[in-house]
Amino acid sequence: MNSTNQNNSYINTWRFIEEYLPNYSSRDDVLWDDILFRYIEGEHVCEDDLKWIERTFHNDKTLVKEELVRLESQFMLEALRAYYEL
Repeated sequence: MNSTNQNNSYINTWRFIEEYLPNYSSRDDVLWDDILFRYIEGEHVCEDDLKWIERTFHNDKTLVKEELVRLESQFMLEALRAYYEL
């Protein structure tokens, strides 16, 4: 799969999560995921959040990626349960 298809798949996954994840817009874990994703991508992260990442993950990008996988897997599971009303 090329990077364009991977990016589109990721975007489509997030659209599904945004639509079906209960309380999506007010969840702290969704905000944390966004912060961690921006950190991995080299985008702007505020100083307080960088300190949190250093304390929690020791600035280890592998650990941050593992946390992103854990969070996003949970989001998808919750969104699927809501979609199927389980």
